[in-house]
Amino acid sequence: TFLLCFVVLCVAVSARTKNPTMFGLAIGSCITCGVNAIGAVSGGALNPAVAVGIATGHRFADGSFCAAMTFGVVELIAAVAAAGAFGITHAVELDKASDKKVDAEA
Repeated sequence: TFLLCFVVLCVAVSARTKNPTMFGLAIGSCITCGVNAIGAVSGGALNPAVAVGIATGHRFADGSFCAAMTFGVVELIAAVAAAGAFGITHAVELDKASDKKVDAEA
């Protein structure tokens, strides 16, 4: 989740590293690597909403709802960490954006 969120922020949001021709390749590669790395653990759920859906479905069968909810929380923490890492690595770009916002409001 961290890698996927960070790559999406870099290739789709950042003006400095944005590359429309590589959106699909970069994001698809992250999903492929993520599913291969954690597919046996999570069933390939790289999205907290999917993890909760799978957990809810399994709750009525034989799955552990608490473990799946923990996994979903860890995914959310990873997404926040990715946003933080993006903020650190793209701080100059974010500062320029906030300066433009302040100028536009004045």
